[in-house]
Parts: sequence; structure tokens; C-alpha cells
Amino acid sequence: MTNKDFKPLFENLNMNPARDENETYDEYVIRRKKVNFILKRYKQTSREVFESVFPEGVTIEGMDNIIKDTQNG
Repeated sequence: MTNKDFKPLFENLNMNPARDENETYDEYVIRRKKVNFILKRYKQTSREVFESVFPEGVTIEGMDNIIKDTQNG
């Protein structure tokens, strides 16, 4: 399997370190913390795990839903 066969996992995720024009500072800080959390989990697991959990690509909302599901039991 070549790199061409991989679908982009993070295309739906705003990983830009700069703050958007319509983003408040508080929203920016929360977004950066969530992106860093996602990247940390990605490095701890593997691409295959993320592809199975996020078949349409990684989103902050998707990761929030998984965290809520694990906290609720």
C-alpha cells in the first residue's frame, strides 16, 4: 500500500496554529488544546486505530463524543 492509498484523516480538523478572524481568544485556546489532545492520542495509538474509529476523518466533535461515551460508561 502506498501513501496514495491513504485517505487524509485530519482534513476536517482546523490544525492552524493561528487564530481565525471570527474566533475569540477563548475559543482559540480550547480548539488548540483539543487539537493537541487528538494528536497526542494519535501518536499513542496508530493510524489504523484512528481510521477504524473515524472512517470519515477526525473531527473535534467526533472526539468529544467518544470522550463523553467513555465517561458515561
